Amino acid sequence: MIRCFPISLPLAVLLMTTIGCGYNLRGTTTAAPEFTDLRLQLPESEPEFERVLLRSLQTAGIGVHEAGDAGARNYPLLTIGPELFSGRPASTTVQARAAQITLQLAVRVNLTDGETALIDRENLSVERTYYQDLRNISGNREEAELLREEMRRDLAAQLMRRLEAAGR
Repeated sequence: MIRCFPISLPLAVLLMTTIGCGYNLRGTTTAAPEFTDLRLQLPESEPEFERVLLRSLQTAGIGVHEAGDAGARNYPLLTIGPELFSGRPASTTVQARAAQITLQLAVRVNLTDGETALIDRENLSVERTYYQDLRNISGNREEAELLREEMRRDLAAQLMRRLEAAGR
């Protein structure tokens, strides 16, 4: 027991300071808005973002109902517009080819509670820049798709923070 004390004390201090500073593992933060249920209206063409958003809402303990659900008319309506995805060169090589690509993902959100607009047609967006390997075209596509999935998670987290602020 005495031998473990010198090692366990610094470890305990490190854990306490890490917890105290607000550190969370990536993707584990959840918003706790004032409302517990939402009606959700999403475009049919966005199943990937819908999956990420539904998981975030369920993790936060928010009940999700379809927008047309007659039994949920008293809940706020969250309307999500289609994903707007764009990419543009951030830098070029000597041969005038794109060396870095900046990707941007944006959605328009609107949250209403009856006639009251809690979030009034706000655009949420995230951006990522990556280096493009001119010798590995298929790897570039895979990296862009991985970044797009990460951007969806970040966009859902941004929306959860926005919902938390709107619920106050």
